[in-house]
Amino acid sequence: MRYRIYNKTNRMLIDALTIGLSFYLAYQIRFDADVGAFGQHQMWLLLAPVVVGRLLTSALFGLNKHQWRYVSTVDAIPLAAAYASFSLVLLTLRLFFAGRGPLNVLAVPIGVITIEFLLSLMGAVGVRMLRRLLYQRKPGWKAPGEERRLLLVGAGSHGSTVAKEMAPNKGLKVVGFVDDDRAKLGSVIAGVKVLGSTRDIAKIVKAHSVDDILICVPPASRGNLSLAGGLSERSVRTRIVPTVEEILQGAEAEEPFDVPANGHAFRARSRVSALENVSTTLRDKTILITGGAGFIGSSLAEKLAPTNKVILVDTEFRAKPVTFTSLLQHPNVSTIEGDIVAGLDMSAACKDVSMVVHAAAIVGVSRVCGSGRETLETNYTGTSQLLKAVAGNKRLERFVYFSTSEVFGVNSFRVDEHSPPSVGPIAESRWSYAIAKLAGEHLVKSYFREADMPVVIVRPFNVFGPKRTGDHALLRFILNALAGRPIEVHGDGSQIRSWCYIEDFCAALLAMLEKPEAVGEDFNVGHPGNTLTIHRLAERVVDITGSKSPIRLVEQPFPDIGIRVPSLTKAQNVLGYRPRYDLDSALTLTVDWYRRHWDFFADRFGTSRVAASASRG
Repeated sequence: MRYRIYNKTNRMLIDALTIGLSFYLAYQIRFDADVGAFGQHQMWLLLAPVVVGRLLTSALFGLNKHQWRYVSTVDAIPLAAAYASFSLVLLTLRLFFAGRGPLNVLAVPIGVITIEFLLSLMGAVGVRMLRRLLYQRKPGWKAPGEERRLLLVGAGSHGSTVAKEMAPNKGLKVVGFVDDDRAKLGSVIAGVKVLGSTRDIAKIVKAHSVDDILICVPPASRGNLSLAGGLSERSVRTRIVPTVEEILQGAEAEEPFDVPANGHAFRARSRVSALENVSTTLRDKTILITGGAGFIGSSLAEKLAPTNKVILVDTEFRAKPVTFTSLLQHPNVSTIEGDIVAGLDMSAACKDVSMVVHAAAIVGVSRVCGSGRETLETNYTGTSQLLKAVAGNKRLERFVYFSTSEVFGVNSFRVDEHSPPSVGPIAESRWSYAIAKLAGEHLVKSYFREADMPVVIVRPFNVFGPKRTGDHALLRFILNALAGRPIEVHGDGSQIRSWCYIEDFCAALLAMLEKPEAVGEDFNVGHPGNTLTIHRLAERVVDITGSKSPIRLVEQPFPDIGIRVPSLTKAQNVLGYRPRYDLDSALTLTVDWYRRHWDFFADRFGTSRVAASASRG
């Protein structure tokens, strides 16, 4: 297993060295390098207790749980609080034991306490920022071909946040800001220079060969914004980046649109053609996929089968998404039909596989709410039995475990991999899915730590696309829209989701299988750019299908999640993940697929084909 330099033990050792050196230097500075016999005795006697005391205080404040590579100015507050608390302990000892005979040795001079506090705090902050700097300098995502050059409109707090998000991506280059605040002209914000005002955009686009313009201004200021002025002889793609407040209020991210040479308009233009399918560099591997007949499992298998041997495992293969592919007739694909939880022995199948993708699970909120016991047993026990079956395989290169975004609870806005998990009360069976998946994460990570198993954990955020046949909100919206029937939205429709197209999600999965840096890591994967309310999603579906279906609000049948939006920083830095499909394009491709396979769904859901045909016009 690859040795992890920045593990918790090594971080504690670095902190210990920093504290010890700070304590030593504090005496030297306070006494001008002439410490004296008593000071020397006191310094060496208390050195170890001070180091241990600071480390214990840091542990009590939870600082040992912080990942240094993601440190920010926010982390400096609990760090300062922990260090100040221990310095207060030293000050108390000073006041209580000063001049008390043998115990006077515990009375560290106030000057030493003050200097040591400042030095150790600066040292702790310094080593953490150095780690972050080294991490960000590692090769991140690199776009194929030339890097994309971005111009940001708006050099306020929103624009500076966007600039910082873009910095680690090696395939993106922020050439500068434009802002109409004259006081900002020529200044540098978040490492990016303000090049001019909006009147200068045409000149800046030409001079810096800008490919994309990101508008990072509040909604109230957009009405007065004008990008007119002959941008270029070629079109420049422009995107409005929503503020946090907009996302929380249910506004969706604006899709890309082209800015013509004679001006601009804030009207998204959908791209309806499929992009080039993702491919893999994996060759001659044997890859076992549980849940292989399902939506994600079969979609991933289609990418792998041309150059690898693929084993699909599922409880059944009839009337499943895999039947809409040619996988079952592919010479590189074999199938195993059976239930792992019911006793299917996977030992022989797992003996010589190169990789395992564990996508099998009980899914769907309605099914989970009615089958809590089955959900827990399948999602956790099945994972445990599969891990045992593969544990003796010395050829194993990867074990990818599918968790869920629901482990972050009811409000998960821009959650990263270090956001704390949160699940609902046991009285609500809906949370049996999340708790089973979270327990599975801990089990999988234990195999990594204790058995050197090369695991990867992925948390999907609302994946959709062609071949998804299981019951879910988007499928019901599309089928009812095609049939001209009312679309039912639970609650008030203000729930916020980020929708990720299956091709983008498969690209992330392939990177997890290909990149050695992914081993031992967990990733949130979705598409924050495709964020909108459920009610707005229903409206999009009605618009794209050309339907006249009314949208009705109905009573919420189960506890729901208010907001679910991932942060992709880690996936971008480690996997090079960059979702390509905007929502309108992905929805159009998905709707077209459901149209072509209408008979399958009409038979299952009893939907009128006549109504569907009428809605196409």
